[in-house]
Amino acid sequence: MEKRALLAIALSIAVMVAWQMFFAPPLPEAPQLADPNAAPGSIAEAPHGSEPAITGSPMPGSAHDAPATSPSGELPKGEPGPRIEAAAAEEFRVKTVHHDVRLTNQGGRVLWWRLPKYTKAEDVPVELVPAIAEQAGVLPLQVEIPGDLELTRRIAAALHQHVIEATGVESDEGPGQRIVFTWSDGEGLSVRKSIWIPENGYVPRIGVEVTRYGKPVQASMVFAAGLSEDGGQVKDTTSRIWHVEGRPVYQGDAGAVRIAPQDLEASMSPGQAEWAGLESTYFAALALPSDDPSGSVPPQVIFEPRKVPAVEGTEPHPLVTASIPARGAMPQRVFVGPKDYQMLASMGHGLELVIDFSSYSLIYQITKYLFLMLVWINSWVGNYGWAIILLTCFVRILFFPITYKSMIAMRKTSKKMAKIQPKVRAIQERYKKMKRSMESQQKMNQEVMALYQKEGVNPMSSLGGCLPLLLQMPIFIAFYNLLAVTIEVRQAPFIGWIQDLSLRDPYYISPILMGGSWLLQQAMTSSSIPDPMQRRMMMFMPVIFTFMMMNMPSGLVIYWLTSNILGMGQQLIINRKADAMAGPTQQTSDKKARGGGKVKGAAEEDDDELEEDAPKTRRAEDGQTA
Repeated sequence: MEKRALLAIALSIAVMVAWQMFFAPPLPEAPQLADPNAAPGSIAEAPHGSEPAITGSPMPGSAHDAPATSPSGELPKGEPGPRIEAAAAEEFRVKTVHHDVRLTNQGGRVLWWRLPKYTKAEDVPVELVPAIAEQAGVLPLQVEIPGDLELTRRIAAALHQHVIEATGVESDEGPGQRIVFTWSDGEGLSVRKSIWIPENGYVPRIGVEVTRYGKPVQASMVFAAGLSEDGGQVKDTTSRIWHVEGRPVYQGDAGAVRIAPQDLEASMSPGQAEWAGLESTYFAALALPSDDPSGSVPPQVIFEPRKVPAVEGTEPHPLVTASIPARGAMPQRVFVGPKDYQMLASMGHGLELVIDFSSYSLIYQITKYLFLMLVWINSWVGNYGWAIILLTCFVRILFFPITYKSMIAMRKTSKKMAKIQPKVRAIQERYKKMKRSMESQQKMNQEVMALYQKEGVNPMSSLGGCLPLLLQMPIFIAFYNLLAVTIEVRQAPFIGWIQDLSLRDPYYISPILMGGSWLLQQAMTSSSIPDPMQRRMMMFMPVIFTFMMMNMPSGLVIYWLTSNILGMGQQLIINRKADAMAGPTQQTSDKKARGGGKVKGAAEEDDDELEEDAPKTRRAEDGQTA
């Protein structure tokens, strides 16, 4: 029995030694630590161009087959490794040409992300991280462990050690600054993540790895939280009626797919989307496909709604985060910057679709090409206000043949309608004396339509005058979309009091001028329309549109004002052409007497003939027949 016991002990020791030699995970290497005496934001000493790479085996996609615990619920056996933690909380700032980022070593997270080249009205750089994100306890670069809220909070509160180094042109990324955060609890859990901020351009790279006893743990890292443009401060909603922030967006099969933040009720992933992230009106934070030479790999993004603590007297603001799964040493390319069409189009992958021109294909195409024409004109004139005026002239000239033909046809129809109007009234008077019924009304309508057919008049053709307006409506909508969402027109000044074509006119001068010019144009047009009700409706439309345009972008009002002025000029040409086509006629002696010997035109003679056609004014002595 003693021999057997000794043999069992010997075999156990042999098994333990063999396990340690061949199967136990290696102890983690001590990370490169930052100098605690260095000033915040200083560059740590490191070989030029080297990278403190995130170690560990890269994992394909977001699949993490190795669980944090064994199936029995016990932790894997192994050495916990040393505790790695900063001595105190510290904030530091990394600033490049295009980015100004403030970070904290508490959780290794981003406190603010500003774009120095883009400012708000107060000349303060645009702030992409809203205040409500910190209130909700989630910030960019925050590591999250699915299904383990307590561990997520612990990592977010942990004081990470950090290293900052400069990268040069000889590195893979190019010139910029790289920050590496490292933390370990001394109990086997380790977190390492990095962010590289380029000196030029808007495409940083981020990476994260979470391990337990050297084995990868399923985790994700937030790269955008409720994307804003002003840090979530109070906005003047009366100035900019089209405002979006923190909206999930990704490229689907038929273009960009957008989800309202309040409609996202649970976590979701768009799957194999070419790109995905969050957007505001003028800016975006998107995860991009990898630039691996072996082939482009779409990113995997997770959208998740967050609970924001309610503030007394205010509505809870929806907050959505966009995260990427941990990928070991493989960095993820992200875009954090403006929705500049030319820049996004040059990057490929259909990134220009993130600009919300329209969800309708026709309007999208019209808006896109109007925008490209506007940018081209602006490259010559150097002012988007004058570029809008010149583009409006081009649109008006393009539609002039249609406008001319429809207006001439409408004037001809109006004259024919005026000529037979006494006969129509006579029919109506005759049936008016009869007992009103459905049968009598039907007979009256049939008799009137028979008269129209006999005289060769189509009463519906007078609506042809609305055709130019209907054709311009898609252009109007496209101009509205263009001025509301393109960053090129944002804060673009025109003249005098108009210093931002994407905002409303602060003094409402241009809307009033637009309404007055439209009233004058309608007065010129309605002079040939015999129906008084139709004339009143035409004069009422400019009043309604004036109030509607009060809070529209001033660039849109300039477009409509210019269109009205050009329309008045076109109307003068059409009126003269119509009068010339009518030609002079010879007056009768009684018309001379009524007109005081004045020579009348064709329109006036038609009016006299209409009076003679009326049954009550028919005069047989003149030898004229009805």
